[in-house]
Amino acid sequence: MAFFFTEQAKKEFLSLDKSAQSMIRKKLEKIKQWWWYSLKPIINLPPYTHRLRVGDYRLLLRQCDDGYEILTLWHRSTIYL
Repeated sequence: MAFFFTEQAKKEFLSLDKSAQSMIRKKLEKIKQWWWYSLKPIINLPPYTHRLRVGDYRLLLRQCDDGYEILTLWHRSTIYL
């Protein structure tokens, strides 16, 4: 399984502080082995198909043939508004 950042998600990721970036990187590496445990399906919120919780951040993903595309990541207080 692989994870790919869109340009928008890459900008959002790089705007985070280094500790948050490190936490997200570690989580993505970890779930490459345990993806069925960590990824939660999203219903009725296209184009997103899955979400991932990493500390105070939420990553919204879309499943594709090669793995998962990270479409956006936000702080948990603002992502679902």
